[in-house]
Parts: sequence; C-alpha cells; structure tokens
Amino acid sequence: MKQHYFLSHFKSSLIPALLLLVTCSLSSCFLKQDRTTTVYGTITDQNGKPVDSIMVILTGLKFNNGTVLKEVYSDKDGNFELVADLPKKYSAINVEVPFFPHKNSKFQNNYSGFKIEKDGVSTNNCCTASIGEKTKYDFQLIPK
Repeated sequence: MKQHYFLSHFKSSLIPALLLLVTCSLSSCFLKQDRTTTVYGTITDQNGKPVDSIMVILTGLKFNNGTVLKEVYSDKDGNFELVADLPKKYSAINVEVPFFPHKNSKFQNNYSGFKIEKDGVSTNNCCTASIGEKTKYDFQLIPK
C-alpha cells in the first residue's frame, strides 16, 4: 500500500513540474530579449562649453572584432544620442570618440583626448555600455 501511495504522489508532482519546464522552454524560444541600447551624453571643452560636430560611434564587439554599428555627431549644444537594436551576435558594445582624420577632423585637429564620465561618475574605463539599457557618457575634450 505504501508503494502505491508513493507512485501516485510522484506522478501527481511530476506532471506539473514537466508542464512548467516545457512552458518555460517554449516561452524562452518565443520571447525576444530587449537589446535596444541607448547611449547619450554631452561633449564639452575644457571650460565646460558645448562642442558641436564631434563624431561619436557605437561599436559592436563579437569575439575580438569590432564593427561600427552607428555614428552620430554632437549637435550645437554638445549633445549626442545613439540608439541601436543590437543583434545577438554582439556580446558587448563600446562608445568611442574616434581619431578618424577624414570623419572626425574637428576632434583630431583641435583636441588630444578627453576625460570621461559614465552616468555622472568619472572613469578611466572607456567606454562599454550595457546591452539593452541606457548609458550616459559625457566627454570633456582636452585641447592640443
């Protein structure tokens, strides 16, 4: 009699567990993880004044290779914003003010680098953004 009780109890708890497992497995196949990533911020000079026409790029990283996904120039108020829905093949993303002479000549001709704030905190760890989130990067340009 005890053996029969154990089997019936085991069967009754196994079926809901299997249904839960199947449901979770199927839902993960159909649910899309939100990979929309927003990076925004300001670009200023050493006096805190906005700098326009400075290129900022978003680079998707896959293994050790980087691919430029988006590029934008700062506006007259020094603001920029990059929004990208990142494919799953990218494991991380970087934000950069590149030294491209033909595309970012204002930066290359007038500045030697920049100081960085990520989400309002000074950092030397440039410039990874979290996939699926909003990240603020402020760049203060250093004159030549």
